[in-house]
Amino acid sequence: AGELWLAPLTKGGNLPFRRLVAEEFGAKVTVSEMAFARFLLRGNRVERARLRRTNDASLGGVFGAQIATNAIAEGVRAG
Repeated sequence: AGELWLAPLTKGGNLPFRRLVAEEFGAKVTVSEMAFARFLLRGNRVERARLRRTNDASLGGVFGAQIATNAIAEGVRAG
């Protein structure tokens, strides 16, 4: 309760930005940009980069990933 969350969609929440928000504003929870399951399964480096998180535990303790798909099985395989 009362914790700051950062949950961007696409093109607005890359790792440096999430790190800044956690550092400067004290976000305890950060969430990745939305990545597309289909491209993740193909090994697309840009999509994989969207899911990167910092290893510094002091910068937002909890991390979540957003994976977009229109096929549940595809999303499960990508996650």
